[in-house]
Amino acid sequence: VKACHGLPLINGQSCDPYATVSLVGPSRNDQKKTKVKKKTSNPQFNEIFYFEVTRSSSYTRKSQFQVEEEDIEKLEIRIDLWNNGNLVQDVFLGEIKVPVNVYLLQPRDNGNKSSKTDDLGSLRLNICYTEDYVLPSEYYGPLKTLLLKSPDVQPISASAAYILGEICRDKNDAVLPLVRLLLHHDKLVPFATAVAELDLKDTQDANTIFRGNSLATRCLDEMMKIVGRHYLKVTLKPILDEICESSKSCEIDPIKLKEGDNVENNKENLRYYVDKLFSTIVKSSMSCPTVMCDIFYSLRQMATQRFPNDPHVQYSAVSSFVFLRFFAVAVVSPHTFHLRPHHPDPQTIRTLTLISKTIQTLGSWGSLSKSKSSFKETFMCEFFKMFQEEGYIMAVKKFLDEISSTETKVSSGTSEPVHLKEGEMYKRAQGRTRIGKKNFKKRWFCLTSRELTYHRQPGSCVYALSWGFA
Repeated sequence: VKACHGLPLINGQSCDPYATVSLVGPSRNDQKKTKVKKKTSNPQFNEIFYFEVTRSSSYTRKSQFQVEEEDIEKLEIRIDLWNNGNLVQDVFLGEIKVPVNVYLLQPRDNGNKSSKTDDLGSLRLNICYTEDYVLPSEYYGPLKTLLLKSPDVQPISASAAYILGEICRDKNDAVLPLVRLLLHHDKLVPFATAVAELDLKDTQDANTIFRGNSLATRCLDEMMKIVGRHYLKVTLKPILDEICESSKSCEIDPIKLKEGDNVENNKENLRYYVDKLFSTIVKSSMSCPTVMCDIFYSLRQMATQRFPNDPHVQYSAVSSFVFLRFFAVAVVSPHTFHLRPHHPDPQTIRTLTLISKTIQTLGSWGSLSKSKSSFKETFMCEFFKMFQEEGYIMAVKKFLDEISSTETKVSSGTSEPVHLKEGEMYKRAQGRTRIGKKNFKKRWFCLTSRELTYHRQPGSCVYALSWGFA
């Protein structure tokens, strides 16, 4: 039980709410209760309750809550909200009922109804229900105006955007819409520059530059996810497809090697993928979105001013984002960036993890000109010796120079469309007038600032024409 919002006043005052959580069955109930929260209409409970439920035939000894097979579908979780009346009767505020049988694993529905199914086990879920109220756009006008003035406020910590990003319990609730708003109105670069400068004032060691989870780093993370998605697709997707669709083993940890594996062959496979991916990245500067280049340019200039005696900080300020927080993350989790339609299998995940570690270290090693790698594992240190050559350092620095320079850029707008929302929806077949299940297909829709497209699955080719809009 997480929290409540907007509870009604009792006798003109904030209530003293508490919740009861009940497991309700045909023959018995179990009930548990949260603590009472005093004088609030927005209580934060954050309490967890467990109920152990078993079928009567599953165990010989008596369970805490046994249920007959035929009664499982009748079980439900009931959450009642009450106002504590102290010396008078408690006041009922509302309830939620959730059937339990939706969490019991069922056989695939193929149209055949059997009288008895095998026990397939149960699925444990952590469900978070949220409800957003979206008002007409004119209601947000004053707040929008206030937020768009933020880049010009001195100091930046007194701006509405900065305060909003700091006070929200879940930072992403504020950062993502804030970045989208500022990006749309070409205000993100000055705001990100200002909050990054605030970060730099508190940084004492050049080696830890932009390594924290501050408002500046979160804003840049979200910005790269939004404007850099196409950049990732054209740079990484072909190689990631090759890695995921091949079955080459790249395990180099002696403890994790399978019987019959040849560590030297695996090492060569891994080096091939790392070299191919690294080469593609360092040659991709012309595809880097302009807004990313503008921010990287600002970061580089500010880092040089903050640490004038460190010749490498101009590179580490940029590599801490583009390698550590952008490319390395996309390599290890391609499905979350829609570079792959599905979560990879365990062997592929392991391969991607090893590649990501190496790419990440190459970026920081090249930008800091370190003589040693930072790997804790002996086998990774031995593997990384293959890349400790001047050519890799120079390639990293050349790439960072190119993406943090404004000399070859013509405009500071977003060169690629901004992704607003993606997800699955059902599309009715064209030319079909009858309403029926066969006439509807599940498709992956993508809404950007320029168009609406749909695909068979995430990352696949566009399945239909797109509709542009102003």
